[in-house]
Order: sequence, then C-alpha cells, then structure tokens
Amino acid sequence: MMKTVKIAVTIGALLISSQALAQKAGQTRAEAQAASAKKFRNLDADGNGKGSPTELLAFMTKAAEKRGETMDQAKVDRRLKRLDTDGDGNVSAAELAAEDLAKFDKADVNRNGVLDADEAQ
Repeated sequence: MMKTVKIAVTIGALLISSQALAQKAGQTRAEAQAASAKKFRNLDADGNGKGSPTELLAFMTKAAEKRGETMDQAKVDRRLKRLDTDGDGNVSAAELAAEDLAKFDKADVNRNGVLDADEAQ
C-alpha cells in the first residue's frame, strides 16, 4: 500500500512539474519559447549561463513550496539527469528549452504552432 501511495505521489509531482510551463489556449510556440527562456533566467541565479545542481534544487524547491509541497534531492537528481543531455552536470537554456518545447509540441496536436482551446492544459 505504501509503495502504491509513493508511486501515485511521484506521478502527481511529475504531472505538476510538467505543467510548470503553463500551456494556455492561444499560446504560440514562440511564446512558449520565451516563457522557457524566462524560466531559465530564474533558474540560473548567478547568471553564468548554467543551471547548476544547487540552483536547480533551489528553483525546484521554490516551485514546490508554491504548490504547498516539499522537494527532495532525489527528485532534483532525476530531473537533472533528464535535462542534462550533454552530460556536463548542469542545465543549459537550450536543454531546458528542448524539454519545454517538446511538451508544447506534444500538446499542439494539429501542429499549427498555436495551442487551441482543446489542446491547452
């Protein structure tokens, strides 16, 4: 039973984090890209162009607290592993944008570059 609860909580957290980049009806792909760039600027606290593991922890913790949740290092490690496609141990703006735009593209079922009301989350 406890394992089922943990799985459900993990899935819920993943669903919530996947919606961190709000997808609204009428949003264009360019707007989604701009939102991703803004999200990266918030992640990259020291402005060096890299989201370090420490910055990612702080960013994810702040987002979780806004949702009334807590964040643990294991979640941050999984997210870093998924985002860090070049293996340098950091998150770049391009890596974050790739994930965010892939989510937009998945939602944009008719591929018109705009989220219609039935596509928006």
